[in-house]
Amino acid sequence: MERVRSDRQASCMQLGYYLASWGMLRGSSYLFKNTNARHYLQALEVIERYTSEIRGLTPADFGTQRNQELLVSVYRELGDTLLPEGGRRITLVTKTMMGVWGVFPSLDSYFVQTFGAIAKERKKVNPFSKFSVNTVELIGEFYETHQKEIDRLAAAYQTVDFASGLPSGRSIPAAKVIDIYGFGATYYR
Repeated sequence: MERVRSDRQASCMQLGYYLASWGMLRGSSYLFKNTNARHYLQALEVIERYTSEIRGLTPADFGTQRNQELLVSVYRELGDTLLPEGGRRITLVTKTMMGVWGVFPSLDSYFVQTFGAIAKERKKVNPFSKFSVNTVELIGEFYETHQKEIDRLAAAYQTVDFASGLPSGRSIPAAKVIDIYGFGATYYR
């Protein structure tokens, strides 16, 4: 977090590049048409404010009301800084949460399609019309049901250390495994 504070310009550019690489800065989007790297300064403030609470949070922790409300607050505040004029935020903000903390799956159209079907099977109202406690709860329940397999897959893959290009010794987050499943189950059908 110290590097974020010491070089805000680089941090803003990294966040912008990350979002652009996932298609969040397409030609008609608010971010593409109305922003520059400085736009992400307020998002960095939100990230700094929540990092100590969010870092280390996993889908195993999604069952508590406190953590559900925490994730909803983070989502809302990031959304307000990234899209201050409103608009559809769910993919943009959850991609940011995944990229920054690895804490929550990216709710893109493929993921929502996959997990919308899971919600329907569980006779739950669509938890993806907006990001809410119900959204967090469904992901937590899915993790609980498949915890052994998700944890096995997370442990099998490591993040890469930027400086050396070698495995970092840190496993990918369980939320990333859920993210990959949600995307792949629909995309590869």
